[in-house]
Amino acid sequence: MTNADESLCENKSWAPGEIVTELARRKARKASDEINDPSALIVAADTVVAYKGRILGKPLDANDAKSMLVALSGDFHEVYSGIAVVSGGKIICGYDVTKVKFREISEKEIEAYAATGDPLTKAGSYGAEGIGAAFIEYIEGDFFNIAGLPVFKFVDILKTGFDLTVFDLIGSERI
Repeated sequence: MTNADESLCENKSWAPGEIVTELARRKARKASDEINDPSALIVAADTVVAYKGRILGKPLDANDAKSMLVALSGDFHEVYSGIAVVSGGKIICGYDVTKVKFREISEKEIEAYAATGDPLTKAGSYGAEGIGAAFIEYIEGDFFNIAGLPVFKFVDILKTGFDLTVFDLIGSERI
């Protein structure tokens, strides 16, 4: 976890893919500066939900989380996760997008889920890797992207950018 600057210039129109890629890049650079070990392999990611032209990041509070879940209920949205990989002074970034369809969610379910506190730390107010998965009717794309780490994109960056596979990292001191 870094304290990377996550503010975006308001004078620029940011596409969701640009947002997550830029924020992942900032986090990776900050971690690289803090670790100061060129042999380390650093992976950073950032995720947002896009719904009807709006970017849904982490909610401000429980009421904001409930509003997001009400909006997403029974509808489609996209989850964008950016990734940045740093090693040997080289940084490679990218992002993936997954389309998600929520089932209809009752007010009682939204209240109960918000009371867990889980939505307060998640883009779009839900975590697909936990109890928030109960809202997902189906997805198109990489499930792990919804959970916040675009695994397919990570594996591709390792292979094409660093000539590595995930198997090269097993037992490695680099990560």
